[in-house]
Amino acid sequence: MNITDFISNPLLLMFSSIFLGQLIGRLHYKNIKLGSSGGLFVGIVISYLVTKYLQMEAKDSIMLSKPFIPKEVFKLSLIGFIASVGLLASKNIRETIKKNGYRFMVLALAITSTGALSTWFFINVLFNDLKISIIGTYVGALTSSPGLATAIESAKELAGNAEAMIGLGYSISYIPGVAIVIIFVQLLGKHQKNHITVGKLHGKKEVANSNEINFNIVSFCFVCLLGIIIGKINIYLGSYLGYFSLGSTGGVLISALILGDIKKISFLNFNMNKGQLGVVRDISLNMFLSIVGLNYGYNALNLIKTSGAQLLVVGGFTAVISILFGYLVGKKILKLSNIYLVGGICGGMTSTPGLAASIEAFDSDDVTVGYGATYPFALFFMILFTSILFKI
Repeated sequence: MNITDFISNPLLLMFSSIFLGQLIGRLHYKNIKLGSSGGLFVGIVISYLVTKYLQMEAKDSIMLSKPFIPKEVFKLSLIGFIASVGLLASKNIRETIKKNGYRFMVLALAITSTGALSTWFFINVLFNDLKISIIGTYVGALTSSPGLATAIESAKELAGNAEAMIGLGYSISYIPGVAIVIIFVQLLGKHQKNHITVGKLHGKKEVANSNEINFNIVSFCFVCLLGIIIGKINIYLGSYLGYFSLGSTGGVLISALILGDIKKISFLNFNMNKGQLGVVRDISLNMFLSIVGLNYGYNALNLIKTSGAQLLVVGGFTAVISILFGYLVGKKILKLSNIYLVGGICGGMTSTPGLAASIEAFDSDDVTVGYGATYPFALFFMILFTSILFKI
């Protein structure tokens, strides 16, 4: 067997990252542990080592642009995770949005605007010659794929290699952005024993619900299909901002929350067994996190080592200040409970790995309610501020 083909096999790499990540994720220090996020960091290391080996064999030091895991597998894992957590969290969505909807909008504005102001500061005060790349760090630090798409679209109007510079900033700041969110929710979750207890008790009530059915593949696929359609709807916001859409992630999340709240439509039943949905969530989650590490790891580490130290600092600072300001606004002004606040912060950062870490840290899917309520507002503001940064 060809050793090159063997070690670059997508399934081998993915399951190796998941297996080793689970082992590392179980290690803890003062009640802080990586959990399923261990697969993300193992994936980064494997990505770097395997890419280095392949380059050595090919006698080529150029970065490999092709991801290890096909984008279709990545999308499948992401949609599976989002659909399952959306259905799990849907039981509280109507009441929560009715009571706190405007608070989640303000929280999204606070997080995204703080990141945009931080980016503007770095561009205009410190690194004016790196403007395009620093805009890339903004969407990377807030882990926003729609923001990246907007930035690349805006960069097409510029001369030179503007699109590549956006990608450079995004690649360098994405992994630190994910890591900072994960660390934040782990630290916050450590001090929330009461919420964890409530989450567990709440889970027991749900399992005992006699109206639940076993996992229904037809209903689950309908959630995903409807979500993908919703995500592709483009809303025109004028010539200045262009088009806005939720994308697959946002669309599936909205679909799962709405249908899960409705519970049943004709022969479709969305009130599925929470334990079985939890299995789908965990499998999809581990696949998703390992793929993020494998596909982004080498580029991020290599660019940091060669020419990205400044962009790394900018992206890391943007992520930290956005999270901290969002936390202060949510806690001190909006008076959100911690379980919804941490979900709202992850939604404001559009961070699916952060959501995954918060579910584990709080041992409750209720954080997804805050995430789902904040996420659409955050997408809109991210697209808005990204467009503005190009024009000022």
